[in-house]
Amino acid sequence: MPEHAKARMQWMLDNAWANSTLDKYKLSVDTFHKFCDQLLCCFAVSRAGEITGGTARSAVAAVKAWHIHGGVENLTPESLRREEHPPVTEEMINILEKELDLSEPKDAAVFAAACCAKYFIGHIPMDPDLGPTATAAGTRVLRLPWTKMKGEHGDKAVLCRQRTKSDPVNAIENHVAINAIPADLPLFAYRNENRDHIYLPRRKFLLRCNKIWSKHGIPSTTGHSFRIGGTTHLLIAGVNPEVVRAMGRCKSDAFLVYWCCLDILAPLHAEFLNL
Repeated sequence: MPEHAKARMQWMLDNAWANSTLDKYKLSVDTFHKFCDQLLCCFAVSRAGEITGGTARSAVAAVKAWHIHGGVENLTPESLRREEHPPVTEEMINILEKELDLSEPKDAAVFAAACCAKYFIGHIPMDPDLGPTATAAGTRVLRLPWTKMKGEHGDKAVLCRQRTKSDPVNAIENHVAINAIPADLPLFAYRNENRDHIYLPRRKFLLRCNKIWSKHGIPSTTGHSFRIGGTTHLLIAGVNPEVVRAMGRCKSDAFLVYWCCLDILAPLHAEFLNL
């Protein structure tokens, strides 16, 4: 069962019965989930020694497809279909670097967030903690208080030093120096006109970026555009796809959605394989 479906079911259970009843029902639901997991495993190994691994994977994929009901996708109204998000490119980051005033508190925060979002390859974190230096070159670790996959358990991300203007480490260090952020505030806080520190919300961050890019004829982008751009950038640079997947903390094949520029990527990884 998808995580969002589990969460919604749990929400309904939490609001349906008394606590004593809820505890008893929750145990039964958890037991049922474990039963389903065991059942699927039994199905997968039921013909072990008789069929190939590929055939077994295809059988499990068929069960998955049956439960997902691809017909829902095929019958999606055209009015609800959306074009794929365009990636944030190195050129777009360079435009920000030229037009933002990196000595101004808010712009310094915006540029740091943009560089981090591009190399972070995950959902844009607006409230991470800056961790220690991880390498001699200055690569830094970000501690994330919450992530989509691990919730309140948090996670960490690595910001690798780059030789470009979009180097996230340099951008972060400039931002921290300009805004003198107290340790108890989110990393992307900045000082306003009264020198008070205020939080940089995602909406305000994207609004500032898009306002600049629109002057250059670049369509409005979303947070996903940074993830797509970062993923594509690393793949074109030749970084192993599984390393890219790990950097983005992707646990499913949804990661494949962020592979853009196939005309560049395919020759890079597959050309002249017989040589």
